[in-house]
Amino acid sequence: MNDFFVNNKKTKDISELRQDPVGRDWVVISTGRAKRPEAFKSSGTPERETPINLCPFENPKEHGNEVIKTYPLADGSGWAVQVVKNKFPIMEGQNCRAESKEGLYLVKDNAGYHEVVVFKDHRRSLAQLEVAEAGQIIKVYRERYLELSQKMCVDYILIFHNHGRPSGASISHPHSQIMALSFIPADVRRSLEGSRKYKEERGRCVHCDILEWELKEKKRIIFENKSFVAVVPYVPRFSYEVRIFPKTHQSYFENISDGETVDFAEALKISLAKIYHGLNNPAYNFFIHTPPAERDHEYDYYHWHLEINPRLNIWGGFELGTGGEVIDVDPDEAAEYLRGIKT
Repeated sequence: MNDFFVNNKKTKDISELRQDPVGRDWVVISTGRAKRPEAFKSSGTPERETPINLCPFENPKEHGNEVIKTYPLADGSGWAVQVVKNKFPIMEGQNCRAESKEGLYLVKDNAGYHEVVVFKDHRRSLAQLEVAEAGQIIKVYRERYLELSQKMCVDYILIFHNHGRPSGASISHPHSQIMALSFIPADVRRSLEGSRKYKEERGRCVHCDILEWELKEKKRIIFENKSFVAVVPYVPRFSYEVRIFPKTHQSYFENISDGETVDFAEALKISLAKIYHGLNNPAYNFFIHTPPAERDHEYDYYHWHLEINPRLNIWGGFELGTGGEVIDVDPDEAAEYLRGIKT
């Protein structure tokens, strides 16, 4: 491991997983992340832009990024998307050793992969792209998912996107991230377990039942096309949260067809555009929830989806102390407002 200095004391990088023995959630300890450059941090508003001449993603290779794959523009005039290795990865290494004990704690190496999906345009976010451009990005997500799922030490693959400094984006140039993890995240584990129990008790997919109700009610749907529906959930975790589901039951994101990528891209682009225009370009995160990449058993009870979480509020003592959220706008009103936003 490399050495670095903190308060003039020489210490070692730590990159490992540690499990909480109470909730059995894994936590990533990755002290090398502290070395990330601070030059690109904004003042806290998502509107502040990384200057082009300082942007490491304007020309990834020239700025020392290791390019994994380049995807060309439709007319062949240049690149549209580049996938690069994250210079400061949260997950790295291929040592899949079994857990060891540190006192009462389980510990294991932080194995996995961390990639960045860089968009060509320095200023246009996903909300501002054409549907065809967004569709190409969805295909890149799918291709990289399938590639990473074949590698060692991969239990779960997380595809996510941070927009704006409050979301965790330190570089304003639009980009998504893909992480291949050597554990199943706690939130995913809870979602899988809840879906499994619902199927066992009622014989149906819980998300299919949710969609059937939402499509009948029509109150919280902000967009739908042939294959996908975007809805403000009846029980949201964030104000103006939007979730996008395939209309038919599909367990695995990576099995999406080429035709479905276009419909998915349209639903994502329009949902983000409504948030962009309707809420004055707030910071947000989105991520795809799909079953684990490891296939110890089938996850036919699960229904993959994408969640968009605008970062409009700061968690306080209640949220941190209870793990629950306080939503300050009625989901029906949030959906009605977003539905009326022209894109």
